[in-house]
Amino acid sequence: MFDRIGILVLSIEWIVFGSMHFSMTAETIRMIPNWVPDAYKPMVGITSGMLEVTIGVLVLVPLTRKWAAAVSLFLLIAYIPAVYQILAHDADFAGGTLLQTSFRVAIVPNNVFLGICSVYLLMHPEASLTSPATTRRPSIDFGQAGLAILLIAILLLMSNCAGFLAITFGPQGNRGTAYLWAMMCIATGALVGFLFAVPRVNPSVPSRSALVANTNIEQVSDWLTKILVGVGLINFRQIGGFIDGLAVDLAQSLGTQAAPVGKPFALSLIVYFFVVGLIQGYLLTRLFLSRQFGPPEGVTP
Repeated sequence: MFDRIGILVLSIEWIVFGSMHFSMTAETIRMIPNWVPDAYKPMVGITSGMLEVTIGVLVLVPLTRKWAAAVSLFLLIAYIPAVYQILAHDADFAGGTLLQTSFRVAIVPNNVFLGICSVYLLMHPEASLTSPATTRRPSIDFGQAGLAILLIAILLLMSNCAGFLAITFGPQGNRGTAYLWAMMCIATGALVGFLFAVPRVNPSVPSRSALVANTNIEQVSDWLTKILVGVGLINFRQIGGFIDGLAVDLAQSLGTQAAPVGKPFALSLIVYFFVVGLIQGYLLTRLFLSRQFGPPEGVTP
């Protein structure tokens, strides 16, 4: 029972609070201790938000759950100065008196519970969201393959951080819109990468069960992949104009009268985050989701 609680609590809280680093950037910066230079506070806020969201996602993946729990525990310890900043300074937390009091009362017990969940998952890497009767997959073996996967995860995280830091320290403008566009481009690219990497059921494997695996996602992936490739080849010359038009619209929505944003920055944002999302979607599907698509116990493809 605690397996599911620990996994879900860590995943939901890290993803939600990590996302708030982007939607509530000013409030997040105020919570950073004063000994951190003001010039570096936006970078710390954005980087920590990316790290929190990454932890929340990796906790859901059995192969990386143990290491995500370890990073979660490290992050909770590193956040102790920020917790003190929130508890000691009223001006560093936005909201009314009731909201401030409720947040202060809950933050320490909440972090302690997150720490307990992190330690539990670190000591029980076989924890699973499925029922105990289901065969559990082992946690990642930190051998040669584990090092390669960890290196890929670090590179993907660094690429995301680099892009968001470029937005943070780039041209002054509507950064909230820029963050949303960046996440949209990542999601779009990840979807395309997922479609290209969806594994197929091996028809040569004999079936010994009355039930067969549902291959709808495989068929949809095959259809959409062919459509994307076909339409892309037919309209190859128009793709450049379409992206250029998107860049113009994005530049207009990002900039203000006092701080206009040029088309090159908007074009770089679209292309960079789409390519990053495409690579991430493809690699994550190939490295992790392919194993999860295996048929459950008692069901053969």
